[in-house]
Amino acid sequence: MKRPLERELKQTIEKRNKRLAAFFEQLGLEVEIIGDMETPAVIKEQYCLSCYVHNFNLIFTDHYDQGNELYRVKLQKEQEYETEPIVNWLKTATHRRIFRIKMKEQDLYLVGYNFKDKDSPEEKYPVFGKYAPKIYFTEDYATDLIALYNLDYCEVQ
Repeated sequence: MKRPLERELKQTIEKRNKRLAAFFEQLGLEVEIIGDMETPAVIKEQYCLSCYVHNFNLIFTDHYDQGNELYRVKLQKEQEYETEPIVNWLKTATHRRIFRIKMKEQDLYLVGYNFKDKDSPEEKYPVFGKYAPKIYFTEDYATDLIALYNLDYCEVQ
């Protein structure tokens, strides 16, 4: 269970995450920021980028799992950074591959679940949409979900 955030802390985190999105936008990279607002993940196409935020610092690492720090940027209103280390990081770091479940014939992705009966949460069924697909870190898990819910009209992407 997530801990409730105090109003002031929530506003600070929202401000930081807005600056995080602005940073990548200014860099010209189309990314999606997902996950918990305290520890967001940065998604670019089929990869979760090897970076994380701590306070107002964006920390670039060489590997997605406890990698070594390569470069650090302070997320400010007016962004200041060197482009070369970031381009190097994008090319050389080990970014984590992600997977999504997509309908084969349409541009719809698994975005969540709904329940036939809210009193029986084990009886859930998948819900599809165009935006904010669920992300999986292993292809096997996504494949297992397709089998579990008999989604033979879907594929792992």
